Formats: sequence, C-alpha cells, structure tokens
Amino acid sequence: MTYRQAAKFYDLFGSKNDVDFYRGLALQCGNRALEIGVGTGRLAIPLAQAGITVVGIDNSIHMLRWARTKLAEESQLVRKHVVLKKGDMRNFDLGLSFPFIYLPASTFDHNTTAEEQNQTLDCVHKHLEKNGVFAFDLEQVRVDAPLNSWWIDRRRVGRRRMVVRSIFTRRDLKKNVCTLDLFFDIYENGRFDERYHEYGDVAIIGKDQIIKLLEQNHFTIENIYGDFDLSRHRKMSPKLVLVTRRV
Repeated sequence: MTYRQAAKFYDLFGSKNDVDFYRGLALQCGNRALEIGVGTGRLAIPLAQAGITVVGIDNSIHMLRWARTKLAEESQLVRKHVVLKKGDMRNFDLGLSFPFIYLPASTFDHNTTAEEQNQTLDCVHKHLEKNGVFAFDLEQVRVDAPLNSWWIDRRRVGRRRMVVRSIFTRRDLKKNVCTLDLFFDIYENGRFDERYHEYGDVAIIGKDQIIKLLEQNHFTIENIYGDFDLSRHRKMSPKLVLVTRRV
C-alpha cells in the first residue's frame, strides 16, 4: 500500500494519539532516532520540533514527496533535524546505528509472511545501538470481529471540499491476513469530484506470535501496552504497543 496520489489525504485520517508516546521515548533515548515508515512526516516533524534528529525511511515516493512538502513549511532549524530516504523496511542499510528506532502506525503489519517479519526485525537489530530501544505498535483484531467489514468516515478540507474515506476489509483466518481496500472520494461543494483507490494486505499478528518473533531476533521486551495511554494490554485492547531493547 503505497498511498500514491492519496498520500495527500493520509494526515486527515492518521492517528494523532501516538505522538506523545513516541516523542517521549525518543527524548528519553537521546537526540537521534530512526523512523521506519516515515510516511508524510506526521511523527518525524513533531519530534524534530522537540530537537530530535530523525532519519526517516519509506518505500513510497508519494508519501516522501508529501513529507518534503510539509517539511518545507517548517523553520530551517526543524528542517535540519529531518533526513528523508527511500527504503524498504525489509532490506535497508544506512550504515548508521541509532539509540532509538520506532515503527509506528501498525506499519509492521505490512509484513505478511514470517520471512518478511524476520527480515524487518533483522534490519532493525543491525541499525540499533547496543541496549538501544525499539518501539512499535500493531493493530489487534478481536476474535469475534466479522470476517468482512465496511466503514466510512469523512473530513472537511477548507469550506468547500469534503474527503470521504471508505474502508472494506476481508479476513483470511487460514493465512492470518487481512485485505484492505481504501476509497477516497472527494466532493466539491457537495458534488462528487474525484476518487482514489488504495489496496493491500496486512498480517494479523497476536501477542504470543510477536513475542516469539522478537525473542528469536534478539530483542528483550520491556513493556507491552494496550494503547498509547500506557494502559495494560488485555484481550480486548485495540492495540499491541511494544517497547523492546536490543539484546
């Protein structure tokens, strides 16, 4: 899911409740961080505003283009704190190590096979300083959730435009994969103007599975939360939020 022309609408619907969580961890770990799946810079820019130097990679040139557009509106000091690079989380080599690496917005879920998941964790491990912190979050699917679901939300852009996002999901329980179709419909003064479509597969990863993967890839788990408010993780929690260290 590369968010082609729809990249410009990503921030309208992107999560807002994770900024304090990742910024707080970055400040605790020092003044440098690597963000995997930097997207539009939704998180990298607030971290840079706090004085943290962020190297951000993403496999989507469209998301990176939008991130650079947003970054150009920031002060020179903030711009100096953000480095954007094209890269795939499964296979990248920056020749650098970091005290803090984070992989937000359930981006790890886009690794739909065990091979891809191990490749990503191996890349993270190679770029993380000894005793460095790696944090990320995963969506949690309730066992009683329907196999197919459809929901709609909308956001206003200025006085005349409305963006309506529709999401259709299909779960394959045998493969533990969820297929997503995202439709962005743009209305101008109440009249339909254009549509963008994005689609892709994401993995359904449970708590026990991710713990095993992390341990196999030489990470020790410090905390597991159920959301970014640091609440205890339970079966009904909306997320798995993990804070780990390199062994």
